[in-house]
Amino acid sequence: MSALRELPPDQEVRPSHWSRLRLVPLIVLFLAAAVALVGGYVWKAAHPYGVALPSPTAPPGEPLPESCSPAFEREGAADPWDADPAAAEAAFQQHAAGLQGYFVEGQGGHLLLGEPHSENISQALGRFELTDDRVAAWNGHLANLRAELDADGRELLVLVAPAKWETVPEALPAWTEGLLGPTVLDQLLAAHPELPIVDVRAAMEAADDEHPLYSPLNSHWTDYGAQVAFEALADCMREVSPSLADVTAPEVEGVTRTTDHSEYGGAGWTGEPGPDWTVPTYAEPVPPMEVSLADGTTEQLDANAQLDMLQLPATTRTDGAATDHVALVLRDSTGNALGPPLHATFAETMQVEHALDRPADMPDVRALAAEIDADVVLLVMTERYLALVPGVGPVP
Repeated sequence: MSALRELPPDQEVRPSHWSRLRLVPLIVLFLAAAVALVGGYVWKAAHPYGVALPSPTAPPGEPLPESCSPAFEREGAADPWDADPAAAEAAFQQHAAGLQGYFVEGQGGHLLLGEPHSENISQALGRFELTDDRVAAWNGHLANLRAELDADGRELLVLVAPAKWETVPEALPAWTEGLLGPTVLDQLLAAHPELPIVDVRAAMEAADDEHPLYSPLNSHWTDYGAQVAFEALADCMREVSPSLADVTAPEVEGVTRTTDHSEYGGAGWTGEPGPDWTVPTYAEPVPPMEVSLADGTTEQLDANAQLDMLQLPATTRTDGAATDHVALVLRDSTGNALGPPLHATFAETMQVEHALDRPADMPDVRALAAEIDADVVLLVMTERYLALVPGVGPVP
């Protein structure tokens, strides 16, 4: 016989109703986890880049005067990517494998950066299109920066340094004929013409008829190309603000040529650079300036000296500058060649990297502008950087 037996009904131990309350925390935890999971999917769908993108927090500012962004139509542009995208893509794919190196050979001895550089050839053709969220992010970033500086009584101007393929489309490979469509700069300007973007392409294309503004072996504008761009920028500054009405570019009395500055020797190009780098000759003697570098050292230089991006941050003070204005310049390497006209025009400049490709290093622009009491803030950026996402940097 088993030693176990059932208890009489009056002695049976029944679980308390209160004991079930022990399950409540588990249920609440489960529900919270479910809500968090669903919320995570919703957030990720709304934030595909992993962060919240900039959006405007103030009404849009007034568009710049028309003279700051005159109409420009690239020679040979027809937009096949809209008219017949399948045919245009098929033509591109026939050559895609040869575009993946550091550089691509074009016409007339020109070399261009390959696709690994922000899809440079795709950008050149208009194949690369800014998505709506990228356009919105650029609008938010630039509009908010403009509003912050405007609240402090400072002007913001954005100088997008045109890629060589904008004003020298004949430098592209011959197979690209008939494949040119709107570039990223075209796309952004069309979507938000109110942004403070100074479009210097028309001015540069006109000046290129006399002296080249881009050389065969470099993606940057030449010294003379930078001078022409600054002249257009100075014209715009005078139009934008009465306080900048005295800003003029230094007068040029001639253009000389020196050996091209090749970007591609370390990338396997073995040719010999020709005398293709154009340099302006200034009509007036160049004034001296003092340069303070990030390591605390100072140097006395002529105002026609260039500051390499790797030397930034740096501050310049020019004795005998054309104006007593102060400029904060946010830039990349394309701003190197802008040094002479900048230093000759502004009594003081602070130059820092814009770091759009490294969001964690982006400067506090409003604080820096207040630190030097800047009259104007200039964002000078290479055109292909428009493929970046502000606040995110490079994305696939």
